[in-house]
Amino acid sequence: MNKWQSIRLKLAGGTFLLLLITVCSLIVLVNGQMERAFHDFLQLHHSAAPMQDTAEMMFLHSVHQSLWWVGLFFIALGLVASYLLSTSITKPLRRLTEAAKEIGQGNFNQQLPASAHDEVGQLTQVFNQMAEDLSRNEKSRREFFAGIAHELRTPLAILQGNLENISSGITPPEPEIIFSMQEEVMRLSRLVTDLRDLSLAEIRELKLHREPTDFGQLVLQLGQFMQPLFDESGQKLLLDVADNLPIVSVDQDRMRQVIGNLLANASRYSGPGSTVQLRIQQKDHSLCMEIQDNGPGIPPEDMPHIFEQFYRGEKSRNRKNGGSGIGLALARHYIEIHGGTIKAENLPVGGVRFVILIDC
Repeated sequence: MNKWQSIRLKLAGGTFLLLLITVCSLIVLVNGQMERAFHDFLQLHHSAAPMQDTAEMMFLHSVHQSLWWVGLFFIALGLVASYLLSTSITKPLRRLTEAAKEIGQGNFNQQLPASAHDEVGQLTQVFNQMAEDLSRNEKSRREFFAGIAHELRTPLAILQGNLENISSGITPPEPEIIFSMQEEVMRLSRLVTDLRDLSLAEIRELKLHREPTDFGQLVLQLGQFMQPLFDESGQKLLLDVADNLPIVSVDQDRMRQVIGNLLANASRYSGPGSTVQLRIQQKDHSLCMEIQDNGPGIPPEDMPHIFEQFYRGEKSRNRKNGGSGIGLALARHYIEIHGGTIKAENLPVGGVRFVILIDC
């Protein structure tokens, strides 16, 4: 950018020019008024004398010169003041420009002081919030790809190892090995499908196949389907479905995935002999579904992040006792696309409750 196009110079020059015109105009007007008043005074008190003698001329010249010196002083003072004023306004803008360049180069850790309460201060606060959001999004993006790599690496390693052993003749292609490889392929397929749905959901382009649904019947069918999981873990699943629930228009496959994921999580984090309860009822103009367990609950520091993709409160969780880390993120997106809300809360007596609201 050309330095003569700088806002600072434009602002300082404009302010100085306005001040210069004002001061010069005032000096000319004051000089004219003073000279006419002095002439009138002389004519009134010395009507017989000449209009002006040498002393009077020197007096007027001295006054005019003093006014011009005073004017020049204020003009110089105005030049300095206008420069300082323009600098104080444009300095935060220059800092914003430099910080924006850093963000453009991928350095999102940019926070600028925003002590002023004017428009520039508000702009700085908005910029700081934007930089913080970009930094958080960049961190989430890196964790997202790291999570994808982690989830893909294990099944691919298993498949690669089995195929190499079979192809080299070390391991015969027994049905158990083929079944294990099939499970890993299915796991990869589910993960890829979930990742695709998650990406589409984040940009609001996930297509829903809505149809009129008896939500109570859907919940009962899904509870029967998942009952063996709870029986195997020595747990109890209680279904409390209110009568005469309204018909709602939802994507049945997505809702089964949401409820199934929440029930599986409740079973996973509850010990043997525990109880998982699913309650669904109508509240005002919404369907309210609650899934709660009596497990250890969610640590307070993890609660704000549980719906983020690949966030894992238990850093040591493995594939046996943990999922891919995107189930709750998908659940949140599915519910929000349906126009509903989902939240989690710890219970006072232990355990956690997920509450889903869907408009009827």
